[in-house]
Amino acid sequence: MNRIELNGAWQCSFPDGQHLEVMVPGCFDVYRKEKDIADAVTLSRTFCAEIGEGKRALLYFGGVSYYCDIYVNGRLAGSHEGMWDNFSTDVSGLLKNGENELTLTVWKPGYHKEDRFPLREVLSGFIPDVLCTFGGIWDDVYLLSADTYFIGRHCASASLDGAGKLTVDINCADQIPVKITGAVYGPDGRKAAAICAQREAGPGENRLEIPFELSEPDCWSPNRPQMYRYDLEITAGGQTERVENAFGCRSIQADDSRILLNGEPVYPRGILHWGYYSGLTPRPGAGVIRDEIAKCRQYGFNMIKHCLYIPREEYLRQADEAGMLLWIELPLWLPDVSEELEPRILREFPRLLNQIKGHPSVVMASLGCELDDKVGGAVLEEMYRLAKRELNCLVRDNSGSGECYGGLAVDYADFSDYHFYGELQNMENLMENFTPVWKRNRPWIYGEFCDSDTMRDLAEVRGRMGKEELFWEKADPVENPISILKPDFYLGSHEERMKESGIRTDFSLIKELSFNHSMVHRKTTLEETRAFEEISGYNITSIRDVPIATSGIFDDFMEPKFDRKLFCSFNSDVMLIPAWDLGRTWIGADRVLPRERYNFIGGSTLTRHILVSNYSGSALVDPVLSWSLETDGHAWAGGKETGRTVLSGTVRECAYLSFALPKAGRPSTAVLKVKLSSGAVECENRWPVFLYPELSCADVRVGLYDPCHIFDRTEPLFQSMTRIADEQEIALDEIDAVLTSRLTPAVLRYVERGGKAVCVQRGTGPLPTVPVAFWREGMVRYGSHPALGGIRYENWMDDLRFFGVGTDTSLDLTDPYYSHFTSAEPVILRYDCREWKKSAYMAELRLGRGRILATTLRLEGGMGKQPLFITNNTLGRHLLMSAVLDLTGRNGGQAF
Repeated sequence: MNRIELNGAWQCSFPDGQHLEVMVPGCFDVYRKEKDIADAVTLSRTFCAEIGEGKRALLYFGGVSYYCDIYVNGRLAGSHEGMWDNFSTDVSGLLKNGENELTLTVWKPGYHKEDRFPLREVLSGFIPDVLCTFGGIWDDVYLLSADTYFIGRHCASASLDGAGKLTVDINCADQIPVKITGAVYGPDGRKAAAICAQREAGPGENRLEIPFELSEPDCWSPNRPQMYRYDLEITAGGQTERVENAFGCRSIQADDSRILLNGEPVYPRGILHWGYYSGLTPRPGAGVIRDEIAKCRQYGFNMIKHCLYIPREEYLRQADEAGMLLWIELPLWLPDVSEELEPRILREFPRLLNQIKGHPSVVMASLGCELDDKVGGAVLEEMYRLAKRELNCLVRDNSGSGECYGGLAVDYADFSDYHFYGELQNMENLMENFTPVWKRNRPWIYGEFCDSDTMRDLAEVRGRMGKEELFWEKADPVENPISILKPDFYLGSHEERMKESGIRTDFSLIKELSFNHSMVHRKTTLEETRAFEEISGYNITSIRDVPIATSGIFDDFMEPKFDRKLFCSFNSDVMLIPAWDLGRTWIGADRVLPRERYNFIGGSTLTRHILVSNYSGSALVDPVLSWSLETDGHAWAGGKETGRTVLSGTVRECAYLSFALPKAGRPSTAVLKVKLSSGAVECENRWPVFLYPELSCADVRVGLYDPCHIFDRTEPLFQSMTRIADEQEIALDEIDAVLTSRLTPAVLRYVERGGKAVCVQRGTGPLPTVPVAFWREGMVRYGSHPALGGIRYENWMDDLRFFGVGTDTSLDLTDPYYSHFTSAEPVILRYDCREWKKSAYMAELRLGRGRILATTLRLEGGMGKQPLFITNNTLGRHLLMSAVLDLTGRNGGQAF
């Protein structure tokens, strides 16, 4: 076959009459500020060809988005729909010797219902929601000429027993015999199998399959990515062509709740990739791919999930060579119902599956994401069965599951898959509910989860990119159509919000705090997940920051946000996990009483179960665990013990720690470090231990108005507690402070006359609040206010102290309601990392001669795994007592 490259400069004509020279591969969107051009765009070029008498010619396109009509010398040669697959068009008889003209009329997916191809009605994936749709010839294009036939895709695979299969796609002009000879070579370069086969091929497209056998196959795995290679000669009709390619020998299967790779348990630790690159098209260069894979490996990941797009062949090839597991998710998400949806799936999916097969790295595939009942069960079943035939991998119809997104109750899947973007205190409850005994007959992998945004300054991004303005920050439906899709789009007011919230002033500190907050969230979520032996793997959202979110492990420039060694301590084959004693309480009947996890009164006893999740590939025999509690840089306590053997693919308790904590004259942070050693395997992990002094309010008289039962069981903490009835006037001389879960007019009148009040508001109420995610999209900042009782930043894990009081609302101090107060100052701030707004988890409100310390923190716990009741919630109790002591002047108005 002869090949003429057609990459390079092309002429581009836009619907408004503008003509430009554009580069192919590429997309025409980078040449215009308008990103919503969904009408026909024309791309053309001339080329010279000398096609001999009787020869055939084929145009090959690596990718065109989304639909195109192809003309050669003014005559229609063919059409193609689908932006992700490569395709070819027979142009025999349309070419002439000498100069030829090639023209494509292209339509890309549009953002409007009246566009020819609305993006929700085609298989455009998630890229339109991350950045924008793109149009044009975005992958290689070339012309092939041959006498008799053309070779299309060819690949091979082999199983553990050495049974292999070669697949060759061949396009023939006539019915002809095809002879295939050659050899398969092992990873050591030695000949491993001979190939000699004869097949009959008919006119048009043919798929030839040739079996072969390998003796004592050397298997491909992440730790040993051993690659075989085949070298073939294909002869037919007097034409001989040579092809070669690499492949791996491996198996992947579901075994109850475990995934077995080559018969051994493997735990996929994946990172989500939406196909976002600043150049708009998901076609990175070889160096970029190599860098991505290397950085993911450095941070403990052994899998990349390509979410709702199809990576290029170069990515698959490099993953094979590097031993990086891949999960490929076909680009079906939130589709609108149309008559064309199912035909598009049935037409495009087989081509996409053919495009990704033959790669040992591709161990998982899903047919769509978070699908509801708009996609029928019949088409999903048909495509599932096709994927099982085509791909040597685990397959799922709907990543995220139909049960969670209103789709099919019965799925077509080899594994369960959920997308829990949960708060730390709720994650274990979610997993407990979704791992009943009757569902433990197959693996469960998080298709995506554990996002946590960090603070980003677009001025910094602009500066590094050398741009005065980024198109994706504009609130303009033409220049940035993503602003149409996202009702919560705030990039257009980024600068204004950064200034108004005060983030701009203290950005460096706030950015660092947000990184710490995010890593605490990731660490704790992964620990909670790895404690469940029923859960078989995960994919963290996401690999890098994108325009709509800053949940990347890496930033906009693929630079790491987090310390590598620390991150790998909770993202590795072997992982140490904390677990806590169980408890119950009686409230008219038995209930679960979650134990305090991180906050302790100095001098009390700490107990901790240490679990080991082992996916090292071998048993940890008689593992030795050494531990120490460090405070103020010194070891307070420590020890060493030998644990029980932990088989690979299991989670087992390896040690139980119980020891007295040091006394605390002020709040401080100690660190519990645990290290495991077993043969060549070593791992370690650490957790904060927050210590508090025992505060006393024994001489404080409080009044209680508590319709929400926030302060249940707190009577023993105070000298006296007087119950206040609805609208009862409160006497200043009878109580020192009021505890209330609702600010009533009577409480406000009491404060205005000089009274003091602690208000813990739950949900909506008199004090205006905003709904928030405590852990995922925001961050925490606090100073040295006396009401905090001396808590301060000492360690990057310090935000974990809020596990027991994390909440889902914060005070919106910008609301006009707060102008009724003399002043309203935040005590504990929340900064939103997506909206660049601030609110308050705790605030000091002054009214007349009195003060209120108001908070939305759950001092009483009770959400998920939070301790129940203030008396059991160490930080909740400390904050309540400190607030009362501050209001009543018993701490001298000083922080510790």
